[in-house]
Amino acid sequence: VSTQSTGVHIVGQTIKCALLVHNASDLTDRLAWATGQISGHVTVDERYVQIAREQQEEVVTNSSSALTKHVANDCFFSSDPEILFCDIQLPPQCSKELKFSGIVPTHSPPSYRGSYIKYSYIVLVGLQRVNKPVTLINLPIRIINLPGISLVDGPKKPLTHPFAPREECINYEDYFMDKVQSLCCKRPRSFEVKTGDGLVSIVRLTKGAYRLGDPIEVNMEFGDLQCVRVTLKLQALETISPESEVKEETDTRCTTHDTKTIQCIHTKSTAVTLHIPLNVVNSFSTNIVLVRWQVHFDFVISHLRKSAEIVDAGLTSVSAKGLDCDWRPLETLNVSTLSWELPIRVVPTLPQYIATIAWQRTQTKDVV
Repeated sequence: VSTQSTGVHIVGQTIKCALLVHNASDLTDRLAWATGQISGHVTVDERYVQIAREQQEEVVTNSSSALTKHVANDCFFSSDPEILFCDIQLPPQCSKELKFSGIVPTHSPPSYRGSYIKYSYIVLVGLQRVNKPVTLINLPIRIINLPGISLVDGPKKPLTHPFAPREECINYEDYFMDKVQSLCCKRPRSFEVKTGDGLVSIVRLTKGAYRLGDPIEVNMEFGDLQCVRVTLKLQALETISPESEVKEETDTRCTTHDTKTIQCIHTKSTAVTLHIPLNVVNSFSTNIVLVRWQVHFDFVISHLRKSAEIVDAGLTSVSAKGLDCDWRPLETLNVSTLSWELPIRVVPTLPQYIATIAWQRTQTKDVV
């Protein structure tokens, strides 16, 4: 079983699959039937997450195929099963290729594996030989989506004349990337970080949203207070909705993907770059979970307001004439830590880019 693309697909896009049946024996093989479909599954940690009864009924209703019940009872989506063949005979050392396709709905969540919940998608193929048990083949695929964007209303083919009928969307990927590019264009933003004693720093970002694999450039200009050190952490947060919690006020799980520490004493301004991995998920939400991103700042602030005061504190000895001085670094410095979170939006990128860089392969295939 194989998919005729990179193995990474966009919601609403037609996923084309192929089944290659080969008879490696010296006798003619008789096959009763084969069917193929695409299904989505959700797995939760029952210690912390519960699925409402109406959601469970919806899951059972959507799982119209008997094949999905053999895989798992947590199927929240399954495409209509497609019959590939019935009662065929394969001569020795002969092969037969059959193709089928399916579509994941645009409102489906992306593939995600978190601490509380997991969303996964598979291409499911069932095959049976005459007088033999059913064989199931599961091919995992990755689904990406862009919340808030409907691909149904995508760009149309240009009309050759006024009376020509309107056609369907010409290319899902082009329309998808146009929306992503419009969100990730340069939109400078600045934020002031203050305490009761004064301005700590002015933080500047160059974009309003970032794609998977993009660098996050953070520019910081320090204020009146002396900042000794600053640590930046790129974090993904997973929060369970109150309706799906087993225990009230379940803790939000935080995963740190990149960390940078800058020694910034006597520094007027600095820049830090954080990198978003390709094997993570973009920001999204469902009726069960909310996944969001943030940059966490830890400012270590000195109680000495000016750099000159720190230099004067280092004068440890003076000569008899009073003309020469010996400056040594401070052994101790009274500091306090200020924590601050800056929410950011992370969106998907081109499916081919995710598959080529993150998986280091261009085709998904499963052989049984």
